[in-house]
Formats: sequence, C-alpha cells, structure tokens
Amino acid sequence: MKISFGFFATFLALVSFQVVGQDNNYDALAKMFSTTAPTGTARFQALGGNHSALGADVSSASGNPAGLGFYTRSEFSFTPSFQNISNSSLYGRENSPTVKSDVNNFNIANIGVIFGSEPNYRDGWRGSFGITYSRQNSFYNNVRFTGTGSGYGGSITDSYAELVNSQVNAGDITPKNLDDAFNNAPNNFTGRAGLYYWGYVINPTGVTNPPFEGAEGNSKTSQVFDFQSTGRSSQWSISYGGTANEKFYFGGTLGIPSYRYESVWNFSEKYSNPVEINGLTESRFVTSSGSGINLTIGTIIKPNDVIRFGFSVATPTWYDVTETSSRTLDVDIDPNKGVNIGNGANANSLISRGYQVVRRNNTSFITRIPKLSTITYEDSYQLTTPWRLNGGVALFFKKKGFISADVEYITYNSIKLSNPSEDLSFDNSWLDAVENVKLFYKNTLNLKVGGEYRMDNISLRGGINYQQNPYTSIFDKSNIINRSQIIYSAGVGYRTNSFYVDVTGMYGTTQQSYTPYRLADGRDYASTKIDNNYVRGLVTFGVFF
Repeated sequence: MKISFGFFATFLALVSFQVVGQDNNYDALAKMFSTTAPTGTARFQALGGNHSALGADVSSASGNPAGLGFYTRSEFSFTPSFQNISNSSLYGRENSPTVKSDVNNFNIANIGVIFGSEPNYRDGWRGSFGITYSRQNSFYNNVRFTGTGSGYGGSITDSYAELVNSQVNAGDITPKNLDDAFNNAPNNFTGRAGLYYWGYVINPTGVTNPPFEGAEGNSKTSQVFDFQSTGRSSQWSISYGGTANEKFYFGGTLGIPSYRYESVWNFSEKYSNPVEINGLTESRFVTSSGSGINLTIGTIIKPNDVIRFGFSVATPTWYDVTETSSRTLDVDIDPNKGVNIGNGANANSLISRGYQVVRRNNTSFITRIPKLSTITYEDSYQLTTPWRLNGGVALFFKKKGFISADVEYITYNSIKLSNPSEDLSFDNSWLDAVENVKLFYKNTLNLKVGGEYRMDNISLRGGINYQQNPYTSIFDKSNIINRSQIIYSAGVGYRTNSFYVDVTGMYGTTQQSYTPYRLADGRDYASTKIDNNYVRGLVTFGVFF
C-alpha cells in the first residue's frame, strides 16, 4: 500500500473552478474539500456573496445566522442554478496549441424554509427558525491539453522508470517481486511497479544503476491529457436567530455538510518511429466522499437605521472521509515489430493471461498486451477544514437601498489530517501531506463588496468577490501564475407582499497550472498554464406565509 496513493499527485483542482494545481496528494484534496464558492440565494450572490451585516434572507442560515432575527414573517425559497466552467490550456511543450474545454452543470443552489416571528413588542425576545440546504461548491470540470516532446523527458515512460528505480534503490521491490506480482495477481497488480513492468513500458538496462529505463524514452512523442470530474459539496443547516431589542441580533447554526467527488484522468502518448510500442494510455480513477458537522455563531449590531455591523465565526468541519483509487494501462504494440522477449520461456503464461505472442526466427515477440490494472484501494481518514471568520458593515439609504462589504479570514494552514487507516499510517505520501499543509498553504483575507438600489418593487444589484491566493511561495516559486480569483456579479429582483423573484449572473476568473508528470531533472518535463473561467446563472423563487 505504500505506493497506492502516489497518483494523487495529479489532481489538485482539476476538479473545480476554484482549484487547479500543480501537485496533489492528501493535502491537496484536503484543500479542495475545504474551499467554498459564493453560496445562497440569487439576491445575496448578486451582492458578491457578502451578507455578514445583512439579514432577512434564507442565505443567513449558512452565512451569519443572526440575520434570521430580522424576519417578521415566514418564507420559503428555491434557487436552481446553471454553471458553465471553461478552461484554456497551454502545455509547455514545443508546438503545443491552446486547447479549450468546458463543462455544464445544473443544480439546486439553495432551498429553505424560515419560520419567522411577528414583532408584537419591542422589549421582549423574538426569533426565527430555519432549515436550509445550500451547495457549497461544484466539482464539475473538464481540462484537456496536447503537446509534443523529443529526447529524454519526452515520454511519460521516463517517469515510470524513475519511480520503479527509486523503489528498487530503497529496497522496497526487487525483480523477483515484479515476477511474483504477475504470478499472484494476473493483470491486476497491487502497485504501480508491476503495472509498468508487465506493461513493458519500462525496460531492464542490464546494470544496477539505473536498473530500468523508459521503453520509448528517446522517441519523439505526441501527448494528450484529458481530465473530467463530477461532484459537489453541500450543507444542511439548522439555524436560529433572534433579538431582544431590535439593536443586537444573535444566531447559531448547526451545519451538516457532505461531499461526493469522482474523477477520471487519462494521459495518452503516441510515438513517431517507435522501437516497439506505438503508444499507451494510462487512466486513473478516484472517488472521495465525506460527511461531517460544524457550528456557526454570529451577531449583527444595529445602532440605528443607517448602519449595521456583522460578525460571524464558523468552526472547522470535522469530516470522516472514504476514498477509493485505481488505475489502468493500455499499451498499443506495433504488430509488425512486437516486444522482443527472447526465447519466450514464459510465453505460455503470457498467452493464458490474454497476451498475444508470435515466434519469428526462433525469437518470441509480444504483439498484443491486454488492459492491465491495479487493484482498487479503499482508505479512510479524518479531515478538519479551516476556521472562517467574517466581519462586515452595511450602510442603508432609507428605502433606496444599501451598500455592504465583508472581510473573510480563512485559516488554510490549520487544515488537519488525522487517524489514517492502518496502511496509510506508514505511507510516506501521508506523512508528507501532514507537513505540506503548513508548507504549501497560507491564511487568506477575502474581500466582498456589493450594493442594492430599489425602485418600488424592482431592485438592481451588483457585487465583486476577491479571493486571495492561498498558496505560499514554496508551492509557487514564480509569479507567472496568478492564483487569486475575482468573481463579478449582477442581478435584478422583483418583490411583492406575497412573493419575489430574483435573477443573478456571475462571472469568475483565475489562473492555475498543472504538471502531468515529473522527472528528476526539471528541464525534462513541462507544466501547463490554465486560464479558468466560469459563468453561473441563478433564479430564486420565494413566497411569504
């Protein structure tokens, strides 16, 4: 099991519009599942997602629950949403084109019911109770890029060889182990070394250092990368907020969050003038799910009808996480050449496992390799997400509208990974991830600004949400990639005494990078720059009762 999760070095934020990264293992997945997008109703998302000092909206339940204290009657609302995520990727290989890809997703952004209380008196306590559902993030994404390479480092098979060589040098495996992997688990291996060895994408060198080399490491390659992911993180909230004097409002929320994530990673190579292999495709599969609990408490201070101040603190979410992982390897053999296996001593064993072997001039050649795979691993651990602190102010202009602003502080370097399963307890990638949280992530200050202008029954809204880059200079050693995110929003609403309809459009943009594989010499592999954009539309329907 010590090598089963090495492939997680491929997934950081190829899974959502918010997170696309260079590396991924447990710490990167933890970062991804700790991140939330602007949430709530169309009205509050049109304001840039800021609502610390605002109230009387279903979104208060998952934001600042003190805002429920402003309700004077009951309400039900429903918010469907549409989202398009697009990526423009440029691989750092020679003659690489810019490749565009996108994915669409319909979902329920928010639904909830608030049971309000009438203000029959000014000097006694009154409060409102709410049950709501909100989508915290969407993990739908599609990333694709292509490129070419030549010479050493031009092939991913070089990275396979370096991986296996490191395990041989560390004494973790021997050639006999690789033979046993084939005999004990035909075509379904416990680790990556057996997969590459019996896929014939690494070749013995005949020397001890290095013992293996990439099968087509010196060929000119044409590479295609394709990544697709689905999933969501969401939360049910049970909330209460109230006031005793219409000046100080207090509230609390019990959050019951959960998430589900699935991804497929495909990397294909084709070789010009190959020695034995025309090409290969490696596929990697991940599923991750978790459920947990958190608490939010908040207050809103209303000294007069012109200004309000709001503060809220959200505890970490304590998740129980279950993950599964596996990979497959398809190798395309040139049938006119084939892979030379000498006298073919194990030809019958290969044939019984789906290999095709032919004999020419007293020499045996493999002309077809069946699809090979690793066993599916299932592991579990606990994830503690960051603290979130919000503070905001709102200025009201009688019945004409308001402007508001929030500052959000997120403690990303307080993410914790704990209580791994027995196998993971001794996995170097797990130990590295615990340390990498403090090395790679920093605490952030996010700014949200918005306003609303009212004209009788119609309201016009707009906002900006700026999210600071959460990565340290150790993770990003250059300023080429701007990982901060800016989200622009605008909306319109129509409200009567019995119902309302709000419509909002949003546009977000950021930059990320991704490295499909790495080699010991940094000059021999390339990264991809990804310009990431998303467009979201929401409509909220609400009725008062």
